[in-house]
Amino acid sequence: MPVEHAGLAAHAEVLRSDARALAACAERLREIGARLEAAGVAPPWLRASVNAHVAACVEAVTDLDEAATRLHRYAARSRP
Repeated sequence: MPVEHAGLAAHAEVLRSDARALAACAERLREIGARLEAAGVAPPWLRASVNAHVAACVEAVTDLDEAATRLHRYAARSRP
């Protein structure tokens, strides 16, 4: 079955775009957490929740970047 290189590259770029979006979300969550902390209005459970979401975003960014890199490599090796 032939590999559609343009399609693979496009999918890899979507993954990279998603990774950038999640990185931006993580940064916004960090800023929100810092503001809540500075204001002294964040209960411990909210800080824990924000931190858990930041960690999940960071992990997803890493996974998406790795998937995009691997997909680009696969497309490059599969060229006729």
